[in-house]
Amino acid sequence: GAMRIAWSKGKNRPSALPSCSGSSCGMALAADGAMRATWQRVLFYSTLTALTSGLGALPLLWCRTIGPRNLALSNCAAAGMCLAAAVSLAMEGVQAPMADAWTRVGGGGVLGYLFIVATRAFLERNEGIKFQALAGPTAKKTLLLIVVMTAHSFAEGVGIGVSFNDRDVFGVYVSTALAIHNIPEGLAVALVLVPQGTSVGKAAAWAVLSSLPQPLMAIPAFLFVQMFGGLLPIGLGFAAAAMAHVACFELLPESRLEMSRAKGSELELFGVLGASFAAMLAVQLALHEASE
Repeated sequence: GAMRIAWSKGKNRPSALPSCSGSSCGMALAADGAMRATWQRVLFYSTLTALTSGLGALPLLWCRTIGPRNLALSNCAAAGMCLAAAVSLAMEGVQAPMADAWTRVGGGGVLGYLFIVATRAFLERNEGIKFQALAGPTAKKTLLLIVVMTAHSFAEGVGIGVSFNDRDVFGVYVSTALAIHNIPEGLAVALVLVPQGTSVGKAAAWAVLSSLPQPLMAIPAFLFVQMFGGLLPIGLGFAAAAMAHVACFELLPESRLEMSRAKGSELELFGVLGASFAAMLAVQLALHEASE
């Protein structure tokens, strides 16, 4: 959700085509004398950005007690992070330098909602579906979260590619900001997987896997920035709607159910939801402010 920095220069046009020669391999000299990136450099930074998602699972190395209460709190924290990311993604989209940015984000939101409805319908038709050691509704909820996280990484990959077409140093900054942003997103994935019995290592691997669209989309977005720049608000709206839907209709109901089993208070859930939402949103705003 740190895509606002991709718009901060007001650019949405292609730069000189990148090249690689001599001692400047990985960089190219544009007509205005500024250093531009090559696709190899974009691939390196976007891959590094995706790998940082796995770091989000590391705090759970110290989580040893898994019961209904911890499961409820974990799902609630993941929901808060997803909701904050959804708000941030939508804000990024509407601030794109386009007259119809709101329309594009809204259209993307409708597509995101339809995508989640279709995915849920598919999962419900396949009763025997399994994910890791999970089965039934738990497996479906977990798989849906992974699918949504993966889908929203496509938009972030486009943001990386577009930003590298402005200036190389600007693209490096965007990649760094998204790398920081990916850590709590990896934590959101791990918070759902680890309490269900998945190892921290496997949870980290799933978090990284859900971010792989970032390098996959960064390269074509870098090479064809005009086309992908126009699609970015649609992708952001799509991701925002999908993440909000999963948070409200999958993670939060599950957390309430588990808390009732633990005979705990829903006020505790509201506290965790608010704290995780505020913390994630604070990270997004800090990255936005640093980009100005």
